[in-house]
Amino acid sequence: VRLFAFERRWLFAVFDTLIPAGTSGGLALGARDVPLERFVDELERYAPGRVLWGVRLTLWVLWLCPVFVIGRLRTFVGLDPEARLAVLSKLRESDVYLVREIPLLFKTLGCLGFCGLPEVQTALGAPPRSATPPTWARDERDEQAQP
Repeated sequence: VRLFAFERRWLFAVFDTLIPAGTSGGLALGARDVPLERFVDELERYAPGRVLWGVRLTLWVLWLCPVFVIGRLRTFVGLDPEARLAVLSKLRESDVYLVREIPLLFKTLGCLGFCGLPEVQTALGAPPRSATPPTWARDERDEQAQP
């Protein structure tokens, strides 16, 4: 199972909303500053199909829900960043368990990639478990330098 190109763009918009760069009291790095597209490539290669179907389903729910959640006839990406956060917050407050877990799914998925990078771990004050980035985050120069 692979996400369509437009679904990948949606996913990166969600990551950018949840992991923005340069927020006050936050990190200088954000989701768009790291190679999360290669993380998603690897996720598509190795994750079980049901995981990717779940990501796809929750992406569609998130994409179409602003009209029901905040009463605005827009898709998720059509909202400004504050309204996107308001949608995620409203979903998190839902009485329906599966709806309430949608923001957590995207936070978990984004942070699996983002926080796996040594430079992010250092910025968070956590010593990296390895000085080398995960295979999906290495660029071609890193690959050529490996013995």
